[in-house]
Amino acid sequence: MSPWGVGWAGGVGAPSVAQGLAPAAGAPRTPVGGAETAAGDGPRFLRELARALAQLEGTVAEADAMAQRLVTGQVDDLSAVMVASEKARLAVELAVQLRNKALEAYQEIMRMPI
Repeated sequence: MSPWGVGWAGGVGAPSVAQGLAPAAGAPRTPVGGAETAAGDGPRFLRELARALAQLEGTVAEADAMAQRLVTGQVDDLSAVMVASEKARLAVELAVQLRNKALEAYQEIMRMPI
């Protein structure tokens, strides 16, 4: 668990958020709104979203690992641990704000009369 109470780095064997976006094995790949790329690996937006979420998980995992190393005495530089922790906190905060904006946009679209 991270120092700020968000256990995004997961435990042993915990699936990543980005893995949840990947299609199931053997599932047919269907383009969303015809947004298939020339390479045929699905919509570019989903790949970019998965990449960003994997990067977010990496940032949080790095901050968790640095905090753990600080507690065990393997790291002497408190400022490096605090910088990593603050980077992770800001990254999570940005992800939450982006999710909130996307949800608000979706709700606004759903309220539009047909």
